[in-house]
Amino acid sequence: MGRKRGTNDPGGREAMSDSKRVVTGQQIGLLGGPLYTTYKVLGAVFHARQTGGEGVYWLETNDADFNEINHVDYLDSEGKLRNLTWDIPTQGFSCGYIAVDDKLVQLLETFFSTIRQTEFTAMLREIALGCYAPGRMLGDASTMLAKELFASFGIRIFTPFDQEFRAFSQSILRKEAENTPDGEQCNLFCMVGYQRKTVFKKGGGFVLRDRTVIDLHDYELVPNVKTRSVCQDAFFNTYMYVAGPGEVKYLGDLDHVFNFHGVKRAQVQPRMSLVLLEPRAQRLLKRAGLRVGDVMDHSREDLIKTVLKKSGDFDFDAAWEKGMNLAEDLVGKLKGLGLEEEELKGFQKTLQQEVKNTLGKWRARMKEKHGQAIADAGFLWDNLFPYGKPQERVFNIFYYMNLFGGKEFLGFLYKNYDPGSSMKILEI
Repeated sequence: MGRKRGTNDPGGREAMSDSKRVVTGQQIGLLGGPLYTTYKVLGAVFHARQTGGEGVYWLETNDADFNEINHVDYLDSEGKLRNLTWDIPTQGFSCGYIAVDDKLVQLLETFFSTIRQTEFTAMLREIALGCYAPGRMLGDASTMLAKELFASFGIRIFTPFDQEFRAFSQSILRKEAENTPDGEQCNLFCMVGYQRKTVFKKGGGFVLRDRTVIDLHDYELVPNVKTRSVCQDAFFNTYMYVAGPGEVKYLGDLDHVFNFHGVKRAQVQPRMSLVLLEPRAQRLLKRAGLRVGDVMDHSREDLIKTVLKKSGDFDFDAAWEKGMNLAEDLVGKLKGLGLEEEELKGFQKTLQQEVKNTLGKWRARMKEKHGQAIADAGFLWDNLFPYGKPQERVFNIFYYMNLFGGKEFLGFLYKNYDPGSSMKILEI
C-alpha cells in the first residue's frame, strides 16, 4: 500500500494570500549543494526585498537522483582537488527519505579535517555535524542546515513534505493524470513507501511501470519536473521565480500546462552567476599574465602548456614541429645519393625517434625547472574550472565560508548580488 495522501483542509491556504512571494528551489545536496544553490537563495532574498514580498526557498526533497547529490568536491589544505562520495544503497528512496548514517558522518569528518584549518573550521564542523545526525532523514538534515545558513536573511525554508502542500496539490495532480493520453507517462509520481513510482495512463485507468493497477486516490501523489512549478505557483501564488539557466529554458515550454490548470505563471528571473576569485588565484593570474576567461578556455593540460610557453624558453609544440621539419629536409637531401626508398624511410623514422627522445629529455628538464609554475597553473584550473566545469557547479559554500569569514561570507555574497550578471567575477 502507498503512503496515504494528506487530509489537511486546504482552506485558508497560501494561494489565497496577496503577499508577493519570490520563490527559488533546488534539489537537496550535501553541505548545501553546489554554490549556485546559494546564489539562487540569495537571489530570492534580493528580489523579495526589492518587491516588498516574502522569499521562499523550496528544498526539493522528492527527487530520487542520489548520484547527483551524494558527493562533496573541494580543494584540500594542499590545494589539491578532492572528491568524497557517500556511496550507499538507497533502495530507490526519494533523497529526502534517505537516512543519515555513519558513512556520511565520516565523509564530513574527512572534509573538515582535510580542508585548510582556519578560525572558522571548528564552528562550521559543529554546524554541519549537528544537522547531519545519524538516523535523521536527509530532508530534515538539509532543512536544518538551510535554516542555519539563511535564517538571518528572513527567507522561508520549505519542502514539499509539507502536509498542507501535499493535500493541496492532490487535485491538480489527479487532473493532470486524467488529461494524460492513453499509454503515456503521467506528469507525476505516486509514493509507495519512500519510493517515487512512475505512473502511466492505460485503458482509462492507471498502472505502475510493473503494470500494477492503482487507484490514484489510494496514494500520495507528488509532482514531476513538469508539474512542480504549477503546483508551486498555485500554492504560493508565486510572484517571481529565481531560476538557473536550465530552468529558464524548460519553464518557457510549460505554458500549456499552466493554461490547462488555470494557474498564473510567475515571472522568471535568472539567478546571478559568479566566479569567486580568492587571493591566491588573483596573484597567480597576475603573475602568469592570464585572465579568468583564459583559464576557462583551456583544458588543464593546455593551460599548463600556455603558462610554460609564457616563460619564454619552453614551447614543446614548436620545437617538435621544427625537429620534424629538419628530419624531413635532411631525408630530402639524401635522395640524390642513390639510397633505396625503404632505407630513406627507415632513416627518417630513426631521426624522428631521436628528435622525440631528445625533446622528451628537454621537456622533463623544463618541467623540473618550472615545477612551481606547473603547480600554480594546475591550481588555477582546479580552482576556477574544476573538472572542466563552472566553479559554481562543483564547490559548496562551506569551502569558502571556511576560508573567508564563516557565515558572514554569505552576507558578503549578498552585498555583491548582481541580478543582471550572467558571469560576474567577484574578488574575495
